[in-house]
Amino acid sequence: MSQFFYKSLMGLAGISFLLGAAQSAIALVPNNVAVIANSGSTNTIGYRIYVSPTGEANYVDGKGSGQGKLPEKLIKKFFHNLKVAEPLSSLPVKQGCVKSTSFGTTTTISLGGQQSQDISCPGNQKAQKLDTDIIAIAKILKVVNVPKNQGKPLPPQNF
Repeated sequence: MSQFFYKSLMGLAGISFLLGAAQSAIALVPNNVAVIANSGSTNTIGYRIYVSPTGEANYVDGKGSGQGKLPEKLIKKFFHNLKVAEPLSSLPVKQGCVKSTSFGTTTTISLGGQQSQDISCPGNQKAQKLDTDIIAIAKILKVVNVPKNQGKPLPPQNF
């Protein structure tokens, strides 16, 4: 009987640890921080950009990681466009959006538990505005898709 109790206790401890670890990982990105994720392609490394409502941004791409401060005007516009576009999962993808097999990428935005489909194939005006914002943010931060032979793979996402 004591062996059964010990195994049950260890099983519960393991489950508690996994749940705690999962909650810790989720807590790494606050609900008010937008995450822009680019998949990369067959030939390029993707990137992730974390944007806070204060304009602080952290990013990682094939060249490494960094941070920057985005202009207030762009941040206000970006977060306004995000709010108007909610729920992000309902943003349509343009029908017939053809991408190169070697260089085609997918870009999504996550915020507060919501995630868009591929924003780089905007299916309406709301998605188009967000795509334009993302291009501006990446340009200011100098975040790009680095060729795989010239960079390092991204570290795993922690959420």
